[in-house]
Amino acid sequence: MQVVITSPQNEQVKLIKGLSRRKNRDEAGLFAVEGLRGALEGIKSGAEPKQLAVSESFFRSPDMGMLSGLLGDFSGRIDVFGDRLFATMCGTETPQGIIGLFAISEPAAVSGESVVLLENVQDPGNMGTIIRTADAAGFDAIICGRGCVDAFNPKAVRSTVGSIFHVPVVRSDRASADEALLLKKAGYTLYAAHPRGGRSCFEETFPGKTAIVIGNEANGLSEEMLDACDVCLTIPMPGKAESLNASVAAAILIYEKARKRLC
Repeated sequence: MQVVITSPQNEQVKLIKGLSRRKNRDEAGLFAVEGLRGALEGIKSGAEPKQLAVSESFFRSPDMGMLSGLLGDFSGRIDVFGDRLFATMCGTETPQGIIGLFAISEPAAVSGESVVLLENVQDPGNMGTIIRTADAAGFDAIICGRGCVDAFNPKAVRSTVGSIFHVPVVRSDRASADEALLLKKAGYTLYAAHPRGGRSCFEETFPGKTAIVIGNEANGLSEEMLDACDVCLTIPMPGKAESLNASVAAAILIYEKARKRLC
C-alpha cells in the first residue's frame, strides 16, 4: 500500500519547495518540472527524472498508469502527497498533480551554427519563451551571461513547455560581453538587437555561424556588449510602439535567421 505524505515537515516537501531558489538548485543539482506535459517531455527526451512527486489524486488517475508505462524500470523514488499539501509545493494556481525532479545538465562547450546570447535578461517568462523559440527554430544553444535570471527557475522552466530538455543552456559565470568575445574567436558573427539605428533585420542574410544577442528588458544591451558585436539589427516598427518585448524581439531575429537558412 502506498504511503501518502501529509506532513509539511517531511524532508521531501522541504527539498521540493527549496528548489524555488537557485542556491538550493545548484547544491542539489536538480530542478523541478511541474505538470504532466513538462515531465513527459523530459522523459521522452531521455532525461529520466531522479524523483517524482505526485498528488494522491494523480496517483489514482489513468495518467499515472500511462506514466508508469513510459518509465518502465524506473529506479528513482516516487512520493505521493495529500492533495492539499501537494498544492503548497507548486507555483501554479491549478496544479496538475505531478512534479518531476531532473538533473541540471549544462554543455561543456557551445557548438553549432546558431546560438542565442543573453545579457541581463531578468524576467523568467522571457527567458523561458526565448528558450522555447530557439528550440522551435532549431538553434543549437542558449548562453546566459552573469546577471541573467536562472534558466532553471520554476517559472522559466514552465514557460519553456519542455524545450528546456531540447536545447542546451549554458549558465555562464562570465559577463555576457566576455562570452561575446569568446564566440567571436570561435567564428561566430554577433548580431545585436538594437531598437533603432541598426540595419533592418529583414535585409540581413545571416551567413555562417550566427549569435543573436538580446539585452535587458528595460535597458537593452550594454555599451561593452554593443562594442563586442559585429552588426546592430533593428526590427522595423511602422506603428507607434517605442520598443518590443525582449522575447518578441528575440523571436523575430531568431526566425529571420531560420528563414534565411531554410529558404
